[in-house]
Amino acid sequence: MTRSLLRSELRQLVRSLVLDWNDLASHSKAMLFYTAQHYLDGKIPWEMTFEVDRWPDYTAVLWTGNNDASAPSFAKKALFLHWTSENGLRQLLKLTSMKWTSPLTLIAFPLNGLPILKEHLELQRVPIPEFSVCDTAYYLHKTCPAVDKVNMTDNKVSIAPLKPEHSQLVSRTWKFGGTSEVEERIHYQISTFPSACVYDQDGNPVSWIMFNYYGSQEVGHTLLEHRGKGYFQLASKFLISACLQKGYLPFLFIEHDNGHSRTIHKKLGYSWVEAGRCAYIHLNRKKSSG
Repeated sequence: MTRSLLRSELRQLVRSLVLDWNDLASHSKAMLFYTAQHYLDGKIPWEMTFEVDRWPDYTAVLWTGNNDASAPSFAKKALFLHWTSENGLRQLLKLTSMKWTSPLTLIAFPLNGLPILKEHLELQRVPIPEFSVCDTAYYLHKTCPAVDKVNMTDNKVSIAPLKPEHSQLVSRTWKFGGTSEVEERIHYQISTFPSACVYDQDGNPVSWIMFNYYGSQEVGHTLLEHRGKGYFQLASKFLISACLQKGYLPFLFIEHDNGHSRTIHKKLGYSWVEAGRCAYIHLNRKKSSG
């Protein structure tokens, strides 16, 4: 039998997690740490389930938002997994209370577990759709250059966090956004966690990046007419500095075929290795009628 952790046990689990800045394949552990800590701190307002293969010597953890009125739709679909033992992962997938035929999104699922996942889903008669591979990029430096050292073509901009009223703009310009569900998530995250935005002289957002509830940076974007001016570097360095000040390990996910993003983040000082590759896998997604 698997076990759903009580809050006291979840605190014990968080204390057992040590984030290693030199381990470039540990993003699932980092996501577990930050999600659990944010949940315990009250920054995640909906109820969540953290399920382990055994306790206290767990080797696999599954966590997701509860399927009740307390959770927004994006949290009910998001599913996370971390494991240190393949047998533990098999047991957890087999015995969990998850309904695998429901719409689910496996968030940054480590590719080294894909054969076990496919084996399990075949037994559930749930097909795995095509998915894009991402690299987990880490900022492994303990400090970040001051934002005023970023090369820019003008000095008529300012840097500050995003505001909740920018949620629609951020959602609309994101390749995975444009829906009320995404806008709701972005509004919550801007209101709760660190973010960075470059504003023009009239106070309009032109480039931004934000931090999400499971610990990674995401939704980096610069408006087309403002590209090539160094604004995204400015926003990124601002957010990296904010994360370091709070003791966070800055990391993010870059699609494997996004060469432009890879180039930018290498310049910013990020590193990644093949062992840290992962994928966002959407299960049982409804087909568009359009």
